[in-house]
Amino acid sequence: MNITLKQLRAFTAVARERSFTRASERLHVTQSTLTSSVKILEAEIGMRLLDRSTRSVVLTQQGLSFLPVAERLLRDLQESLDELRLTANRQRGSVIIAAAASFINYVLAPAVAKTVSTYPGINVRLSEETTESVARLVVSGEADFGVTTLFQKTPALDAALLLTDDYGAVYSRDHSLVGEEAPLAWSQLAPHTMVGLHRANGIRALIDMHSKIASQYKNPAYEVGSMSSLQPLLVQGFGYAALPALAAKPLIADGLCFKPLIQPTLRRRLYVVKKKGRTLSPAATALVESMTDSLARIERDENIKVVFTTTEMQNFLRK
Repeated sequence: MNITLKQLRAFTAVARERSFTRASERLHVTQSTLTSSVKILEAEIGMRLLDRSTRSVVLTQQGLSFLPVAERLLRDLQESLDELRLTANRQRGSVIIAAAASFINYVLAPAVAKTVSTYPGINVRLSEETTESVARLVVSGEADFGVTTLFQKTPALDAALLLTDDYGAVYSRDHSLVGEEAPLAWSQLAPHTMVGLHRANGIRALIDMHSKIASQYKNPAYEVGSMSSLQPLLVQGFGYAALPALAAKPLIADGLCFKPLIQPTLRRRLYVVKKKGRTLSPAATALVESMTDSLARIERDENIKVVFTTTEMQNFLRK
């Protein structure tokens, strides 16, 4: 059976107007076109839906039963199309982003604020995740896109480098490291107490994976599960933490100190990722655009290099 929208619209218009003439005027088509559409519909169904005479048009019993069904189909389709238009125009939509807390705090939070200010109909959910969790959520479709460190190429993901940032030591202003010249060699940290993140955290994982970093820096005296737990320990002077420059930004804003680490230099690479070959929704695209703008506004810092420009963003979205 091959029933078209044109035929359904013709039938419902004639049924409501009880006149081919008025229905053709309502739909802005010729009466012959309208008559042809109704006849083809009846032929497809195999029965008359309308009884015609020179003076009137009357619904058959089958026509009476079919009319509300046809109108519901047309109404549901129109509502769906309206919803799609709103989504396409970014007037409606939702997006889920998975990322590390440091990136959420310093880059995504202002990007979300800009997006929802411009497109108030978009709903955003930020999910703070570990490196492994970000990739898993994006591949499974539970997150639209994510920001993470990639330790190896993941065939199921499209990825684009956002930035690189160098590691440094973070500590309170009362710490004895304050008197040391910058940058610091890792060996200068040996006499001091280290506070580290859990092994599942990408920031910690990069330290553990580096062959030239001594084992004593891979076994911190204190271990916490998140950046929010790390900050109060450092403020209280428990010790120092080794963190990438961007992750350290909120802590520096809270009054903590940061000095880059060398011998060896350790550099983090942050990527934006989406499911391989998956086109992002208009809402998610709006967030990526705002994120790109937010990255461009990062205060100049010799320890942070942003490489994700508008051109790289467009290439990423086309993948």
